[in-house]
Amino acid sequence: MKIMHSQFTISEIRDMLDRKDLVVNTTYQRSPNIWPPNAKSYFIDTILEGYPFPKVYFYETYDDKRKKPKRESVDGQQRITSCISFLNNEFSLSSTSKRFTGLHFEDLSDEDQRGFLMMPVQVDIILSAERSELLEMFRRINAYTAPLNPAEKRHAEFQGKFKWFVNELADEFSPLMEEYGILTSKQILRMADTEFLTELCIILDRGIVNKDQRGLSAIYKKFDVEFAQEADYRSKISDFFEQLRTTLNPLRQTFMMKSYAVHSLFCALTQRKYGIPGGEQSLGIHTDGFYFVDVQQTLSNLRQLADAHETQDVDGQFKAYVEACLSTTHRIAQRTTRSRAIARALA
Repeated sequence: MKIMHSQFTISEIRDMLDRKDLVVNTTYQRSPNIWPPNAKSYFIDTILEGYPFPKVYFYETYDDKRKKPKRESVDGQQRITSCISFLNNEFSLSSTSKRFTGLHFEDLSDEDQRGFLMMPVQVDIILSAERSELLEMFRRINAYTAPLNPAEKRHAEFQGKFKWFVNELADEFSPLMEEYGILTSKQILRMADTEFLTELCIILDRGIVNKDQRGLSAIYKKFDVEFAQEADYRSKISDFFEQLRTTLNPLRQTFMMKSYAVHSLFCALTQRKYGIPGGEQSLGIHTDGFYFVDVQQTLSNLRQLADAHETQDVDGQFKAYVEACLSTTHRIAQRTTRSRAIARALA
């Protein structure tokens, strides 16, 4: 087996398909109908925004009848067919695209059309290989792929409205979460950001509950087809992150920015301004339509909680909060204790 590294523009791949110099082989790949509209839209937006995407594989043989080389796409079918469908104006971009929502290819500016057509696609061309060697090659590639964690499995399993909603939130707020120390870059690469944002949605949907993988998957299923709450959830979550970015900026990189503490901070703040299911009963705080009474006093109070957490002061004024931060941080009892302490800090 030999591998030749090459690249072709999207325009060149389209022309090869038109000339039948390239065909799509479905033996090694999933059906072209697997990707729903939002997935196709997100991929096309990736190209238009100039982000890299995975290479594709062509298998080259010699066509005796036509007396010329013949190539088969053996990996990358979804990407190739999505590009061709978009070039043929078969779908417009959804809200997964910020700059190009609602646009078909023909609606793009000349510059954007040219950039899309000339986008280089990295291609590995497989030469002098038997079919059995192709199967072995993909088996070996997959053997070195890290097993999917639960968040990655949900991302692969669900392709509906909620999945792409969370994906959009992650695109917008993951840089802030890394900057503030809520999540590390390594955690974000393994989709901990989408899992965290999903948990914020669960708070809006069900209130404070235990964290478990079944519950995380359940909200994906619940809102997979219809998601009438999308605008409401987006507004409340965006408002919270705006408060982190501005008013609560002095707390960045403190122990108040531990992911489980931020989860409780969201519970308390959202209950105070908007209300969450069961929030008044569990947190003892009314919904007043605003986050803070006194910003400076609130920052001082939250800083004291963070300092007690950092020093693990289990004998001081904030004993209950600290203990709820040091063990089983994702259970309802600890989450409620932390959120109640933060709710008092807001007052």
